Amino acid sequence: MTLDIIISLLCKIISASENDLSGKTPLTPEYNIEPIDIAKLMIEIEKRFEVTIHDEDVHTFQTVNDVVKYVDALIAE
Repeated sequence: MTLDIIISLLCKIISASENDLSGKTPLTPEYNIEPIDIAKLMIEIEKRFEVTIHDEDVHTFQTVNDVVKYVDALIAE
């Protein structure tokens, strides 16, 4: 469920189809995901899940799955 929501949010930010992204999608410019898009995604995730994402943690995210695992851990707290 978290994966689907995060993919949906990211697709809206980068104007992509949900079929184009998966949990394994790298968060890199090669996939049309720029640093500003990641920042926008973090803001949307914070609003949607009512969590706080620490700036220093954002730099560790390599794929969509990394973000999902992080958010799931925050929700579980």
